[in-house]
Amino acid sequence: MLFPLIVGVIIQFHFAFSVSVNVVLTALILLVSLAVPIASKWPFVSRLYVPASVITFYLIGGYLGSLNDSRLHPKYFWDEASAEASNFACKIVEPPEEKVNSIKAVVQVFQRNDQAVTGKTLLYFQKDSAANNLRYGDVLYFTGRFNQISQNNNPKEFNYRRYLRIHDIHHQLYLKSENWSWQRNEGNSLVKSIFDLRHYLSEVIQESGMNDKNVMVANALLLGQKELLDKEVLRSYSSAGAMHVLAVSGLHVGIIMLILNFIFSPIKKRRAGKWLFLSLVVGGIWFYAIITGLSPSVLRAAVMFSFIVFGKELQRETNIYQSLMFSAFVLILIEPYIIFQVGFQLSYLAVLGIVYLQPKISNWFYFSNTVLDKAWQITAVSLAAQTATFPLGLYYFHQFPNFFMLSNLIVIPLAFVLLIVGVTYLVLHFVPIVSHLLLLVFDSLLSLLNLGVEWVERLPYSILWGISIEWFEVVAIYITMLLAVIGIRKRSFQLIASSSVLTVLLLLFNILEKTQISNENKVFIYNIKDELAVDVFYGMENRFYASKTLMQDESKLLFHVKHNWFYRSGQEQPTEYEEIQYLKTLKCGEHNFVFADTVLGQPLIADFSSIDYLVIHDVSYVHSENVKIFQEFSLNLIVLPSVKYKVVNYLKSNLESSRVYDVKESGCFELTF
Repeated sequence: MLFPLIVGVIIQFHFAFSVSVNVVLTALILLVSLAVPIASKWPFVSRLYVPASVITFYLIGGYLGSLNDSRLHPKYFWDEASAEASNFACKIVEPPEEKVNSIKAVVQVFQRNDQAVTGKTLLYFQKDSAANNLRYGDVLYFTGRFNQISQNNNPKEFNYRRYLRIHDIHHQLYLKSENWSWQRNEGNSLVKSIFDLRHYLSEVIQESGMNDKNVMVANALLLGQKELLDKEVLRSYSSAGAMHVLAVSGLHVGIIMLILNFIFSPIKKRRAGKWLFLSLVVGGIWFYAIITGLSPSVLRAAVMFSFIVFGKELQRETNIYQSLMFSAFVLILIEPYIIFQVGFQLSYLAVLGIVYLQPKISNWFYFSNTVLDKAWQITAVSLAAQTATFPLGLYYFHQFPNFFMLSNLIVIPLAFVLLIVGVTYLVLHFVPIVSHLLLLVFDSLLSLLNLGVEWVERLPYSILWGISIEWFEVVAIYITMLLAVIGIRKRSFQLIASSSVLTVLLLLFNILEKTQISNENKVFIYNIKDELAVDVFYGMENRFYASKTLMQDESKLLFHVKHNWFYRSGQEQPTEYEEIQYLKTLKCGEHNFVFADTVLGQPLIADFSSIDYLVIHDVSYVHSENVKIFQEFSLNLIVLPSVKYKVVNYLKSNLESSRVYDVKESGCFELTF
């Protein structure tokens, strides 16, 4: 009944409806009634049981989804209808994260004025000594007015609002130092000790004396702290197809499970040894999960592999699929929106791919040489996991690492050894001679890992960038693959033919899509905070206008702009780049654009008769004489988010509303010419 449960969660998420607990209880009672032996003897009743089960679990999915959406709770902390500044009390529920200009914290709000409320939210604190000292479990009082998390609405941009909604966060607030105060710490002692342990182990790694790159990779590999990685390291591992080694998740927990399984296997031969073996292996998995901070990806992997271990030892090996499905069922019951998390999807698909495809791929070749055989087994695992996950990888990350098999031959064996040595070092770091020897080995292996990844990255055509597909294409690719695999296995011409037809249809769709794009000329003025960025596309070629600062900011470009490049041109870089020049005319077909900034604060002496659109950026004051010019020439204004709020209102009140396009409010400006 996993499938109807998932469908219920998906539909509830998209339509934000609420399912009453009474409806769910009624459905469960009816389902149990249909299963009563006396009732089940009646043919028409037994035929009702399956559809009743599907409906019941669909309703359970909808109910769980509505529980996970705090906005549907009658005591949600923020009411848009009466959105005015209030006094709040909250507790920090995750370790705060340092940003460039602020301290970011996820908090649980429990009081508004004198009323008890509920709901998670994001708080951004002005940087000062007090904000820098914030910790998990801190209780704070603050005053403010929340803003709903908005979407920039740039074409193909990562949907940050949806991402936060998956984590039940819908509002945010920036707090200046004078608008909040610390009260006390009420953090769960166990959770707090886990965070403190992780912070301590991170300091052990940082003070080990290794070079910066090795420290960053060690923190990511052992503790899952990817936020410490710099752009160069991320780029290298991504291009080499080795990013999975830097995120503590299924790979790492799976390796720990294999190590523990190998160490404790002899115990199974003793009386009651199976139960002792299970206790030690599962306990070891959860101990590793704890020292790595119990992040969502680690928790997910720990649950999944715990069920796999139990399923393998207590049932028949063929029931590993049941173990996987049951672990997913449990995780969805606990956190229903987990099905939308990329890590959850990739983890389960990778394991399913390895379980089903790896034995079949492994049988393609046989090597009597032990080293060659082990290399082939690793390659078979890589092929199985990559085959099962590459459609999702294309959809989410727009890239394909061409040499993933080669990189995995390097990173998987090294990750195996690095985890053993690294965890042992963290456990014994206080033992002088032993810790020095372990650190020496660990540091050398990390350097070897980084060199191997960088070597793969430097190979020609190491990565295929700029792939853009839609969600329905992902579904179609998986259906095509499934039909092909089953068709080949069962030697069914019909299934293989169906797979081939679907493949041709996918290719035709992409050809038609690219043909349409190549015949389009479009201009985009993006919605990016504090930036002016303009794309002019002539078919699949584009000229990008922006500041040098933005052009050098890889993270901003990837978040706001590059997804549109991937979709329209299939490239990671623009065809041409030109720095923005103010008060210069940009001609796009029959339309003329001019960019203006702070010069609008004084009267302009210019001929605007041939100008159609005036793009306003970084303006805090507009001279009244300029507004008269805008009226005289019937200019269309495109106002960027950098323009002060009072200026936007002033322009809207003095000009026709249809002639003022507020990018912050309406999203990216698009025009076909």
